[in-house]
Amino acid sequence: MAEFWSNDDRGYRIRLWIDQVSQNAQSNSSQVRVRLALLNTTTTFTGYSCSAFVDLNGQRLNWSDTISMGYNQTLMLIDRTITVNHNADGTKSFGLMASFTGGGGWSPNTLTIGGNSFTLTPIARSSSISIGSAVIGQPVTITINRQNPNFKHTVRYWWGDKKGIVATDVDTSAVWNVPNDLADDVPNASVGQGTVFVDTYSNGKLMGTQSVTFMATVPDAMKPTLSRVTLSDASTIAQNLIPNPDTFIQVISNIKVAFDGASGSYGSTITGYRAEIVGKNQATNINGGTLGIMNYSGSITVRASVVDSRGRWSASKDIQVKVLEYFAPALSFSIARTGSTSSTLTVTRNAKVAALSVNGVQKNTMTLTFKVARLGTEAYAPDNGPASGTWSSISTLVNSQANLAGNYLANQSWVVIGALEDKFTRTEFAVNVATESVVFSYDRFGVGVNKIRERGALDVKGDIYANDQPIQQYKLVNNDGGLNSGGWNQPWNIQGTTIDWRDGRYADHPMGKNGPWGLFQNYWLDSWKGAQFFTEFGQGRHFVRYYNNAREWKPSPWKEFAFTDHPNLINTGWQSAGFAGSYYKRVGDVLTIKYDFVGNGGDMVIANIPQSVFSAPQPYMFTQAVWATSGQDNIHIQINKGSGTFTALRIDKGINVRGQLTIMI
Repeated sequence: MAEFWSNDDRGYRIRLWIDQVSQNAQSNSSQVRVRLALLNTTTTFTGYSCSAFVDLNGQRLNWSDTISMGYNQTLMLIDRTITVNHNADGTKSFGLMASFTGGGGWSPNTLTIGGNSFTLTPIARSSSISIGSAVIGQPVTITINRQNPNFKHTVRYWWGDKKGIVATDVDTSAVWNVPNDLADDVPNASVGQGTVFVDTYSNGKLMGTQSVTFMATVPDAMKPTLSRVTLSDASTIAQNLIPNPDTFIQVISNIKVAFDGASGSYGSTITGYRAEIVGKNQATNINGGTLGIMNYSGSITVRASVVDSRGRWSASKDIQVKVLEYFAPALSFSIARTGSTSSTLTVTRNAKVAALSVNGVQKNTMTLTFKVARLGTEAYAPDNGPASGTWSSISTLVNSQANLAGNYLANQSWVVIGALEDKFTRTEFAVNVATESVVFSYDRFGVGVNKIRERGALDVKGDIYANDQPIQQYKLVNNDGGLNSGGWNQPWNIQGTTIDWRDGRYADHPMGKNGPWGLFQNYWLDSWKGAQFFTEFGQGRHFVRYYNNAREWKPSPWKEFAFTDHPNLINTGWQSAGFAGSYYKRVGDVLTIKYDFVGNGGDMVIANIPQSVFSAPQPYMFTQAVWATSGQDNIHIQINKGSGTFTALRIDKGINVRGQLTIMI
């Protein structure tokens, strides 16, 4: 009940009572009693015509009569009970006013009650609803708290652009098998949000609707698929030689991986690829990428999988392949003078190439050629005699003898170079052929021992001994036993084995002209190949290059060794950052965090990076956009100094945040 009073006029006042008498939930209405009375204290009147009214809820209750009034008297003017309909949700408030007008004389002038309102008790119109944790594709219980035991309900859902009926004619609960296709609307996350509605009915009449939002998780079983993986050889020559998709060649082949028939699951898309040679630390993350040169042979396993926009990996697909052993052609030979004039050269050949046998068939051709020049000249001429040849069915020659075709005078020395080739590689071997062997010879220029003299005052075929010790044939050290260094800071482009010191005087210093000094090592392997190493003193940086261009100095560029503790060798690959949808990857000195989360209304830790991977050298604060089309809403992500914890600050509940940030360490 509520009571309201008017203004005072010569002791007259009106009084208004509002009482909620009863309610009808079925009709969504209340019975309201309205009473208006006139009261006086010190003034009276007789036989005056007066009027009054009460306005409330769009209704006017009128009164008029001829009345008289004595001292301290109360006259009831209006006493009526009316029906007030509630709002659709069961609530109701209404404004009210009242007025009394006297007939003049000693009756009161206008008395007014205004600017007031009255609120009725709400009528329970609809039932409330709750839902437990939901997993797409699995049943979940929906609980209904009904306001009347006779109420019936229809349960509906709304998820993205999908709507549907869960159940009808429900009392207090319903079991919902969450449809699989809801996952279509969350292709880039493992959790989505929807709404469940409950429509409340009484005797078939809709009483109202309530709703609740819910989260549903995409099950682990919904992951991408990879139907087929195709392997090929990036080396065209190897592919042409051995077209089998399951057979490759050591050192020569480079396996190329094509991911065929990769598809996402329920709306997700393929966002990444990975193929690896199991146990060999060789991998690619590119569709059509290569796995690298294989310096081994035998049976290997290529394992491939794909990742989708939810960050989920497909089941791995394993392919067994064979790597055939390959080695560079190996050649050695010796030469003996034969024939009546000792001018025929008989070659004893030892040669070997990798057989590369497929289904019992030798695929690698062996070709042997020779060229000859007078010792001390470069005038080589090919010799196409029986010693040369091409073999397709064999891969080895063992102590095989054959003659060169030319006539090579016994009183002249010769250089014979043999070249052995297969389908991929060429190697050479050189033999000097001395003059005809004699015990002793001489002429006016000098003496020959075990040969006809050709050069110098003493021309010896065979080893020379002094004091029962052999004299070495290549000068590795000085006469005093010290390094044959060639002297401080000599040119870099030297053909000869030497170890000494260098600084940046010359432009081919690996660290540029004026570079720091260090230890220089040059290894002259034969007449036309060599390798060089340089170790800088200070930081200990180490470099290598080689030369291999038929006696012409054309070195490869310097390459620097990276030691195992070099930061640029770090590559963690994508790792879980400890929270759903959150991953990290460190490559060298670059750390990348990718995230996909929903705000909870406060601060949220979105990633924890191990201290061994990242420890913030200073505090960081990043501004990141939320998942919204306006582009105006942002959040802040904080990292404290010495920490690997990434905290999103004061995220509104239900806000999606998806993105990636990168830190240069």
